[in-house]
Amino acid sequence: MNRGPVRIGLCGLGSIGSAAARLLLEHRTGFDIVGAATKEPDAVGRPLHEAVGSAVPGGPTVTGDLEDVLAADPQVIVYATGSFLRDTEDDIVDCAQAGVDVVSPCEELAFPFTRHAPAAARIDAAARAGGATVLGTGVNPGFLFDSLLVAATGVSWDVRTIRGQRAVDVSGFGENIHRRLGIGYTPEEFEKGHEAGTIAGHVGFPESIELVCERLGLLLDGPVTERFEPFVAETPAPTRYGEVPAGRTEGFLQRATGYVGGDLFVQMDLVLHLRPESAGFKTVDSLAIEGRHPVNLTLSPGMDAIPATSAQLVNSIPGVLEAAPGLRTVKDLPAAGAWHDLQTHPFR
Repeated sequence: MNRGPVRIGLCGLGSIGSAAARLLLEHRTGFDIVGAATKEPDAVGRPLHEAVGSAVPGGPTVTGDLEDVLAADPQVIVYATGSFLRDTEDDIVDCAQAGVDVVSPCEELAFPFTRHAPAAARIDAAARAGGATVLGTGVNPGFLFDSLLVAATGVSWDVRTIRGQRAVDVSGFGENIHRRLGIGYTPEEFEKGHEAGTIAGHVGFPESIELVCERLGLLLDGPVTERFEPFVAETPAPTRYGEVPAGRTEGFLQRATGYVGGDLFVQMDLVLHLRPESAGFKTVDSLAIEGRHPVNLTLSPGMDAIPATSAQLVNSIPGVLEAAPGLRTVKDLPAAGAWHDLQTHPFR
């Protein structure tokens, strides 16, 4: 059955949004990109393919306003503008109320029902009223430490403990991302920024752990806890924009833990580092599920955050288009898979 090409909108053309646009233009068919918006001033007014660096022509002229994208009547929007609901909630509600499905890498959207219950209720109500589906997903949260992990427990007899580790080379990230993560600070500045919330590190660990525990039918004893251990450069660390001087942070270890029944049940470790291999960290992703039939997975090399996240967004579109209205999570939808032609996809 030929149902016509799907109308896709894009909002946010930073590293993730631009990668998603290139993936669509260069490797997918069966859709029309009807609108694209960004706050990146150099991209506004340019053809989409030029703005995102794709050699395949296509897409509309980029604008600076989400309203322009909604006016083009998309069926689904890839909304990639930020990690925090305080910055994205209103736009997501606007899309949902307009009846437009949303797939977004906003980490706090992946499982907002505990830490951001009022925002979750508002988004869910808007989506149900508009007949739209809203999904937060990506590589982490969305895949590695939740969807993939839960799938791996499918061959477990019991699950006594879960451990996850990921080490990422972030030398290719820009300065703004480095500063938000916690790179380029004195140890004193790092501690103060962490306490004040201006240094966020990786956003999404609580969401991943809560997703896993809910999927396994387990109740956490309390909130997920996180701690940070900065790594201070002994020699200048190279970046795309210069060097991080010796004596400043070139990375950190972030550990998230969740307790069930008084015992440590899940522990997730993430190392973000400008030169992880030279510091003794292998850039791999690993999962260890302890129990009667233990399961151990190692992905080597570990997944590259930008292409993996953008792929998860694009590959989730068919499932989102078919899902029931409301705020959904990755546990509610079929696992995302690479697709070719959206117009004839079996999930549509």
